[in-house]
Order: sequence, then structure tokens, then C-alpha cells
Amino acid sequence: MCGAAFDGESFVRATVESAGPCPARADYIEICFSTTEGRWKWCFPEPDPADCPAEPTTDLAFTLDNYGAQAHPIVGGRIQPAIPSAAALPMVLAGTPVHISRRLVVMCR
Repeated sequence: MCGAAFDGESFVRATVESAGPCPARADYIEICFSTTEGRWKWCFPEPDPADCPAEPTTDLAFTLDNYGAQAHPIVGGRIQPAIPSAAALPMVLAGTPVHISRRLVVMCR
């Protein structure tokens, strides 16, 4: 996935519907996303300022990779290497456009 061109057909645009404590881990925050394919929830660890990327990200793509759901910046129309989930959380809450793999949303219905 890393380095691949961003294919808008394989992803759905998502908006944050709600945020709150993760039901599985007290030190995580659960974000519920709303998409045209349905809702998708993901728990993020509390962010550490050291985890946040120095470069601003214009879009994030959430994909299903070998290690589970991963957040990838989209730069210049290409999917970049995954960033720590804790680094993605402040971006999501700040309103960075989010695109979730259609496959990931459908699998979690």
C-alpha cells in the first residue's frame, strides 16, 4: 500500500461522528466515523507530542495492513508509510480529511 497512488474508488470519505473513552482500554480514545458505507470505530492511544509528524498532513487514509488498521498520510496523491495511531488522533480531531478503506468499513459492519 505504501507508495501506491491514492485510489478514491477503494476508499470512502469519513467524518468524525463521536469521540469518547475506548470500551476496551481506559488509556485509549474511541473515535466513531460515519461513512456512506456505514459506521467504523477505532480506538487510538493517547497522543505523545513526540509521535506527531513535523510536516502537516492534508489527508489520511486508513487501511487494513499486515498489522491491522493503519493510518497513512496521503502526500502528492500517494499513500505514505503508516504513522503511529497516537500521531493520527490529533490530526483526525483537528479536522484532517479522512478516507477509510471501503473493505475495512464493510468488514466491520
